[in-house]
Amino acid sequence: MFAALAIAAGACGTADAQAAATLPLIRARPLAAGAPVKVFFPSGRIRIETWNRDSIEVRGRIPRVEQFYLGGDRNGVKLGVEDHPDGSDVRPGDIVLRVPRGSQLSVKTVSAAITGRDVSGWFYSVSGVIRLSGTATSVEAESMAGDVYLDVSVPWERARTGGGRLVVTGAPADLDAATVRGALDVQSAAVMRGRFASVEGDIRYAGVPSTDGVFEFSNHSGAVELVLPRAVSTTLELSTITGTIENGFTPVRAAAGAGGHGGTLRMQLGAGGSRMTVRTFRGTIRLQPR
Repeated sequence: MFAALAIAAGACGTADAQAAATLPLIRARPLAAGAPVKVFFPSGRIRIETWNRDSIEVRGRIPRVEQFYLGGDRNGVKLGVEDHPDGSDVRPGDIVLRVPRGSQLSVKTVSAAITGRDVSGWFYSVSGVIRLSGTATSVEAESMAGDVYLDVSVPWERARTGGGRLVVTGAPADLDAATVRGALDVQSAAVMRGRFASVEGDIRYAGVPSTDGVFEFSNHSGAVELVLPRAVSTTLELSTITGTIENGFTPVRAAAGAGGHGGTLRMQLGAGGSRMTVRTFRGTIRLQPR
């Protein structure tokens, strides 16, 4: 019993110490719809939401030793946590940011995770995870080492990651997605024009290409896998320099390249409505029925 009381007391003491080490944060000011919002939040978590009000609000907690700022006027604001002059790490905070619907955001973090719903603009992190959902006018998201998850209905979307995983769902009409080493997974039937690239990461596309859709896939050493319905209507142009092409749709096999290396495969499925071009250097190309 004494041990249990001691553990409970220790837990309460830890919670009290953590609360004492942070400050509650509540800030608000008028902001016009569509105004730019620039955010720098190095470490921790930031969640961004939109609302139908002509104001911006920030709630959460930040370490007592850190300096939070919110400046500007109703035509645009800047907010965040100041960097340290000596280059030392900023301690993690946790905030919720509410902005007028239609605001144009510019959000940058170092390791902080970014979560947003119905938000438009530019989102960047060095190593933090980025998760965006809902609807937007345009989205540009990049994390050098963190994962990126996009589930957005948007006319234009651009996404990049280095070693992290990139997952795209939702309904982006024009999509430009790329990784360096991370896997790229696209699961959407709404893409009209898509450009997908990687250096070493595998690319997987599972969807129903639109009738007039144009899709370009390129990879150096990673694989490219297309998982399509049996009734798909598309024209395929597949080529690899030293890799292999695996055709799971028809008995047709790829023509070998110069010196017997690599190969090319051109074929039409259904009426051939959309156009899909895949090129790799030594990565495998797989065509699979869903």
